Amino acid sequence: MGNDTERFHFPVRERIIFWVSKLIHFTLFVVVPIIFVGWLPTLLGLLIAGVVCGMSLATVFQLAHVVSGTEFKTIEASRVDEEWMIHQIQSTANFATKSKVLTWLLGGLNFQVEHHLFPKISHVHYPALNRIVKQTCKEYKLQYNEFKTFWAAFRSHIGVIHAMSR
Repeated sequence: MGNDTERFHFPVRERIIFWVSKLIHFTLFVVVPIIFVGWLPTLLGLLIAGVVCGMSLATVFQLAHVVSGTEFKTIEASRVDEEWMIHQIQSTANFATKSKVLTWLLGGLNFQVEHHLFPKISHVHYPALNRIVKQTCKEYKLQYNEFKTFWAAFRSHIGVIHAMSR
């Protein structure tokens, strides 16, 4: 990580697990499809999957961070003045939290505030946490950013991008 940092020790057992997992993944997702459908359909399938996943993730992260109400910390400030949790609340937004289908499809990433505050808690608990976090923000007079629908968040994102272009 830095010039004076000790080199990371990668235990042999972990190294074996890492490379065996890579080999299994490559075999299942590249070798087997090439054998059964050919290299061109496999390449096309991997390309389509990569584009769909990439666009989906990019959209989710834009709607969770680049919308009205979220705060951007600038590089001029050498440190963030707020506590870690407050900074997470200020810099993230939720969208479409009532949509069970979207929550299922996104694995709860539409509950971005709760995802940032409680990264090790399963997304199935985010709706309950959402109510608690919203109430706590209200008590401490913190702005809680949430858009009722995907499209409301998308329109907000377009507005922010448009405002940044000026």
